[in-house]
Amino acid sequence: MKRKKTYSIMESQHNLAQVVREVEAGYEVGITRRKTLVARMLPPEEDDHVEFPDFAGRARAIWGASWQGSSSEELVDEGRGER
Repeated sequence: MKRKKTYSIMESQHNLAQVVREVEAGYEVGITRRKTLVARMLPPEEDDHVEFPDFAGRARAIWGASWQGSSSEELVDEGRGER
């Protein structure tokens, strides 16, 4: 059986970091409006993979060789720095 918790919209807005930590810990979190369930947050499946769009490829397709920029992977790596 899954572990479940429920928060109102206001509670989840004010405590979003805590709600996300609970989802990361394996809880299924329900979000309610006026005591009616309106959304669920679930931890990702083991095989879930986030794939970034190929913005660089799209830019090259539009502007050709004149486009000079970075791919989204390069920008994310640059933003994360040395982790």
